[in-house]
Amino acid sequence: MCQTPDWSLGDRYLRENAPELAPLIDKYSPCPLKAQPLEQYFTILLTGIVAQQLPPNVSQELMGKLESLTGKPITPQAILQLADEQCFEIGLQAQKVGYIKNFATAVAEGQIVMEKFADMTDSQITKQLLQIRGLGQWTIEMFLLLGLCRTDVAPGADYIFKKELKELLQLPEMPKRNAINKATEAWRPWRSLAVWYLWQKAAENQ
Repeated sequence: MCQTPDWSLGDRYLRENAPELAPLIDKYSPCPLKAQPLEQYFTILLTGIVAQQLPPNVSQELMGKLESLTGKPITPQAILQLADEQCFEIGLQAQKVGYIKNFATAVAEGQIVMEKFADMTDSQITKQLLQIRGLGQWTIEMFLLLGLCRTDVAPGADYIFKKELKELLQLPEMPKRNAINKATEAWRPWRSLAVWYLWQKAAENQ
């Protein structure tokens, strides 16, 4: 299992190196994010597949129905034992059934070994998970940041983060990945913490 970082060290670093974030740190600190246990990794990523292009309440309902079939925590073996018809009956579309079973197979057969994530870099994990159909950049970035609590994730696929970054730094347009990396260079290696603060600001302004 990955360890939860000492976010207070990140607060101190960002105050010294990114003064534009100081008001957000003053307002929203301390960051409560904690690394999730290993047995939750599969469920977190599976949720990302199920939730694609669906409203949060719909995806949560689907996951609840799926757990009623598989038990908690959801395991690859439990997914592979489900008949496709059972998945269809709870509202999963055929394409997503294919995706979740493909993912379950990759884990069950050792193509993805989640026990090794703690010793892998962000880029190694990303490269491995992107090979799985149905796991996109956004889902993987959220897993790295919220599931593993990696400290230096700047999610270039997350609209809310990009919108808040544009406003904070008064960028001329919505930044793409290269522009994000350049704009947030001073935040390394605590960009995840900065992202969390920007999310809090966005949530308050909704």
